[in-house]
Amino acid sequence: MKRSQLSLTVIDPFHDHHNEDEDFVVGLVHPYLVEAWQKNRLKYRESLALGYLAAALDRHGFETTSINAELLSLGPPDVAERLLADPRIRLIGISAKSQRTYRAAKQIAELVKAARPEVHITLGGVFPSAADQQILDDCPHVDSIVRGEGEHAIVELAARLSQDLPLEKMRGLSFRSDGAFRRNPDRPRIRNLDELAFPARHDLAQMISEGATPSSAYLVASRGCYASCTFCSIHQIYGDHNVVRRSPGSIADEMESIKSQYGISRFSFVDDLFIMPSPNGIRWVHEFCDTLLERELEVNFYAEMRADTIERSLVRRLMDVGMHRLFIGVESGVDSVLVRWDKGTTVEDNNNALRELREIGMSPHQINFGYIMFDPEMTFAELKEQYRWIRDSGYAKVQHLQNKMNIYWGTPEYRRMIAQGRVDDSALGERWIYTFDDPKVNAFEPAFRRFHRTYEADPRSMAVLAAREAFIARIREDRSLTPMPKWLHQCLDQAMRRVDQADRDCYFYFFERYFDALEDTDDPGEETEKAIWAELSPLLDELALDAKLLQTLAEGIDKITANPGDLPRAPEVPSGDTGTATVWLAADEQGSHGFRVVLGHSGTDRYDHACERVRLPADGGEITAHRNPRARELLVAAGCTPLPRLAEGAKA
Repeated sequence: MKRSQLSLTVIDPFHDHHNEDEDFVVGLVHPYLVEAWQKNRLKYRESLALGYLAAALDRHGFETTSINAELLSLGPPDVAERLLADPRIRLIGISAKSQRTYRAAKQIAELVKAARPEVHITLGGVFPSAADQQILDDCPHVDSIVRGEGEHAIVELAARLSQDLPLEKMRGLSFRSDGAFRRNPDRPRIRNLDELAFPARHDLAQMISEGATPSSAYLVASRGCYASCTFCSIHQIYGDHNVVRRSPGSIADEMESIKSQYGISRFSFVDDLFIMPSPNGIRWVHEFCDTLLERELEVNFYAEMRADTIERSLVRRLMDVGMHRLFIGVESGVDSVLVRWDKGTTVEDNNNALRELREIGMSPHQINFGYIMFDPEMTFAELKEQYRWIRDSGYAKVQHLQNKMNIYWGTPEYRRMIAQGRVDDSALGERWIYTFDDPKVNAFEPAFRRFHRTYEADPRSMAVLAAREAFIARIREDRSLTPMPKWLHQCLDQAMRRVDQADRDCYFYFFERYFDALEDTDDPGEETEKAIWAELSPLLDELALDAKLLQTLAEGIDKITANPGDLPRAPEVPSGDTGTATVWLAADEQGSHGFRVVLGHSGTDRYDHACERVRLPADGGEITAHRNPRARELLVAAGCTPLPRLAEGAKA
């Protein structure tokens, strides 16, 4: 297409753009969030945003270089060095998927501009869409902000820059014009997602080239959400509360393509809401299930839902066609908190959702949910109730206990906090600089944060992280990718649940002991924190040993069989994979250690396991079994502290 043919009056001239400049390359970057390195170690880290942008550009003849710094663990200097190595790169698009990634994006822009000031750098994503003027005022090295969805916009921006055409009529773009901030009119939403090119899967290819076996690929089935939760930032990028869906046939086509090219049959849908509670939404779910059956697609997939959309017949249909895990946006176990957040659900909805899933027969490991432990307006009574619900649910993860409400830029929660003077908005890269109204909550949260940092840095808790990594590498979350005997599979699963329970109990113990201290004062002081940490030492020692045994078991699966071999004692594997089994891990002069489990024990929730740690003395004496104690039981037995008042009647 000739340059003169590009019409500047067309609202979305996406289909008119084509690159004729072979020396114009677009660099695409997904920054690495260094602060989340531990969390990232356990993620698949595929960037779907880069995949969609690269595919759109490729369709229109633009060569791209994609750098997923999160996948590659590259800091800003390394990313900048890679970008500067290709002199043909003239446009760099940085996907700032979250507010905290802005710091890395800003540093990348500074480093690139210092060497090549002529390169155009644009930012896109939820946060830049909401804080476009603030970012451009803050960072002179960023030239523009793409607001909203990026596929059409990145192509138009590349076409305009490659042809030296003005930016004034490009919709959805914010930039500087003659030194002044300019925000062009919004770009319309993409209403037909089926027309988009399937995202490029450079990340999957990268993993495979390095000898890794990607266990999952991300998919988009829809964009948008109808709900109005005050803390959610999704509406910043779409501008409305409408949900736009792909056709089931398009999704099935993409699944087949990924299976064919990469051998992956497990998928994670990143939609904010997989089930729409409307006749059309429910009809779409049935059509999706029918399509998978008609295509005979043998896949596993993960999806996210609201508690009030969990309906047993619909969930059972999804499970029948491959849904192996789901996420529920529970968020709170306190009705007054749910009302304050405009969640539109109740605690009873949350309880009903968990009850339905249990009755359907969904295994405990298949159920995950979101939970926000702290928010700036939370009272001490609400915090205790918030803790009790997640503890007693049977599905708590340590992550749930840590979560502090993120005050995302431009959300209703953000506007309310700004109006009340609770949030410091001077630091663009932070999401949660605020204090708490209730003095007891204001004392508890920073004390807990200090405990969490100390706990994470302790070598004994680091052993848990290593064990979890080894477990995931062997088992995977769909429980089907690593061939192994069923009894051994159960041993691994129950040992991991035992370790998780001990890990949680350390956090539960801190919550309950510090809650007790706050009953008598608004500021228990550092001595209370030190005392709690000292009291936990026996449990941490037990936890570290369990974690090391689990890691050894996971890493040595190939050497563990039902035959004696070189092992000191063979696992006792009864017929039918029910009963008990002992797996021996190592032999030394003191004997051998292992886990003994009750085979066939599935449990009713995450806490429920039947796993003991055992030692077989070298002289053939009696086996010593060590039950996995809850923190309060272990510490009371050791005479460290009386039972916390809050713990009375707690779930055992």
